[in-house]
Amino acid sequence: MSEGTEVPQRYQVSVSSWVREKLIELADQAKARGDGGAFVAALREFHRRLEIYPQFGDPLMDLSQDEGQIRLGIVPPLAMRYGVLENRRWVFLAARPVLLPKSVTRDR
Repeated sequence: MSEGTEVPQRYQVSVSSWVREKLIELADQAKARGDGGAFVAALREFHRRLEIYPQFGDPLMDLSQDEGQIRLGIVPPLAMRYGVLENRRWVFLAARPVLLPKSVTRDR
């Protein structure tokens, strides 16, 4: 393989059990209100982005103990805060995820 075709190393994504449980609860809420498919698609897209480019979210604060940041990412209808430790290529989700209001399409 030539130097120009190197595959970048993925970030390791860790999800706390509390966040995992909350995501299941939010999936049920999204399904009940009629956008469960959009929720599942958003969750998959979040994971894909966090593995390859976690810097997609907005920076909220720098971490003082390690080189990294807390960021806010939004893939409707899901918003999550997460930490990125660059030197370890590690992303962690330990903050409460949020289900955004369902978007309404209006007829004109």
